[in-house]
Order: sequence, then structure tokens, then C-alpha cells
Amino acid sequence: MAAVTTTWCLLLSCLTSSVFTAEAFGVRSTVTASKRTVSTRVHLNSFEEQDIDQYEVDCNLKKYGVQRRAFLEAVSLTGLAALTAQSAQAFEVDPNRDISTGNFDCLLDLPPITPGCVRLYLCRHGQTENNRLRKMQGARVDPEINKNGYEQAERLGMAVGKLIESDSIHAPTLVAHSKLLRAKETSAVLAEAANSVLKGKQEPLHLYGEVSSLGEVDFGDLDGKDVNSAKSVMMSTFASWATGDIDRRAGGEGDSGREVLERGVKALETLSQVVASSSTPQGSMLAVSHSTYLRILLALVADAPLAESVLWKINNGSVNVVDVNVEGKQRLVSTNSGIFGGLKRSNDLQLTMPECHLIRRNEVRHLDGMQV
Repeated sequence: MAAVTTTWCLLLSCLTSSVFTAEAFGVRSTVTASKRTVSTRVHLNSFEEQDIDQYEVDCNLKKYGVQRRAFLEAVSLTGLAALTAQSAQAFEVDPNRDISTGNFDCLLDLPPITPGCVRLYLCRHGQTENNRLRKMQGARVDPEINKNGYEQAERLGMAVGKLIESDSIHAPTLVAHSKLLRAKETSAVLAEAANSVLKGKQEPLHLYGEVSSLGEVDFGDLDGKDVNSAKSVMMSTFASWATGDIDRRAGGEGDSGREVLERGVKALETLSQVVASSSTPQGSMLAVSHSTYLRILLALVADAPLAESVLWKINNGSVNVVDVNVEGKQRLVSTNSGIFGGLKRSNDLQLTMPECHLIRRNEVRHLDGMQV
């Protein structure tokens, strides 16, 4: 936590001066403030164990007049440093654990589905040993979930079961997953747990199967490496994507930012159409995916800067709620979109996606009381 606080304070102290050296964040230049202004909200999370409270830092840059590109690069680099600062800690799952500590009513206070939309519950898989040991885990590594991950999936399923029990009309009846084992296992465990809540009284939650566009980002030759040894390359890559250089590839031969964005749009279209063509066209669907991919997907949904989304916490076993329009309302994602923070960098991006609404991000109350 001290490393996170120090890094963030360094960023804020830089923002309070009219000239700052961005080299502290890995940017080899000195940036002079210009007259251009931007107002944004950056979310910073506490990374201490058992602490999921979110800090909000309002950065009104009108006061400081900091150049947009330098700010976004600095936030991207700082955010990735914060996300990778946590060291590995061993854990043991108590076989006599009290799973009743979770708040399994956590999805019951959601607002109604937006008119003209279907609802997607986008979940992150349960914990793996790579997660616990802080190893890079992209599309090229395929571990199973560990004991802690099973409990996270089980708790998620119980929350979903409560949701179905309370609203059988709009509740999900299907759960999809990426091709990776950790997502497949999570979907199976959560479906079983959800159906145990229902006890055969309502339509059970069914496994839909694999949706390839839900896959994690391919980190190239960084996959499987210790996070600390790979973070400088990933920080630089994500900073490039956040400022419009979306054709840069992760880890040399991994995904480009453009490919991840295209895959995100495809996933939204695929999942929403599955629901729209079902027997409950105003219903919803679950999908199990991965953290880095979900940050980028949710930035697309909210039209929020990628530089901001890198700071979003997406816990193992968490759920994010998105409403997707299925009545033809669309919007264009281009070089001028909010994901690039308003920068006008030419990258010929032209993606048409359904109109979406981010309803909730990183719901984790069902995980209350877990020793992770």
C-alpha cells in the first residue's frame, strides 16, 4: 500500500506545478503546461488485503493546465505500477469456512434494465495460483482455478441464484465463458451454486459454452513471467494504447490494442444477440472473462479513457453489470472517442458498437469475509 500511495502522491505533486518532468513515470521528456484544459476523475483503489474500499481523487486540471497527452501517459504508467505493486502472499482455505459471511443480496438493488436493452453480467474468473503468485496470466497460459477461486465462484453463483429467485423474468438463464480453463471452471461452479439456491423451483442457470471474443489479452512473451519483471513493458504498452497508438503489440507478438477493442465490440454484439433471440428477449446473461480484457471492455462501454480504466479494480470473482441496446441504437468508436481522453491522434479506428450503459463495476459484496 505504501508503494501505491507514494506513486500516486508523486503524480499529484507533479500536477500542481506548471512544468513537470515526466521521466518519473517512464516518459523521457520534460512537459511544459499549455492552455489546453481537461477535467477528469481518476479512481484509485486500496490494494491492502481485505480492503476493497475505493478512493476517488478528483483532478480538476483546469487549475493546472497540464497537457492532456502527458497526463494520460502518466496516469497509465502510474496505474499499472499500482496494479503490479502487490507482492505474493500464501493462503490456506479453511475447510470449515463460513461461506454465509457474503452478502448474497448484492445484486438485488440494481436498477431496472434500461429500456430497449438486455443486461450482461460480466464476471472475472476465480483466483488461480498464477494470480496468487503474481505471475502474468494472459491468453497463452491456462491454469485451473485454485481452492480460493472455487469459493469465489461459489459465492458468485449464490448471489446470482438470489437474483434469479427474486426476478425470474429478467434474471439470467445462461452463462458463457472464454476458451480458457479458469473461466470455464468458474462458470461451471457458479452455475451449480446458483441452481442449488433455486432448488428446482425456477428455470435453472444453463451453461451456454465458449464465446471466443471473451478471451484475455495476449501478453506475448510476457505471459507466465513474474509481474514485477514484466511491468515496465506492460506499462509502456498500455500507455501507448491509452494515447491512441493502438497498433502496438503487447510483449512483441501479443495482442494489439486495436485487436482487443475489436474483440470487445464483438463480445457485446454476440452476447446481447443471444439474449435478444432467446425466449426472454428482455432478459440477461452472464459471461466469465478476464481482468485486463474487462478493463478495456468496460472503458469502451462507458466511453471512458483507457488511462483511467487501468486504475479500475476488477477482483477475482467480481461482477460488472452492463446494459446493451438491441433496438438498433449505436455509436461510433473512433480516434476522437473518450477512450483516448479526447486526444486527436490519427489511428484510423472506426468501430460501430451498440449503445451501452455501465450500471455497476466490480461488485464484490458477495465475497465479504473471505481471507484472500
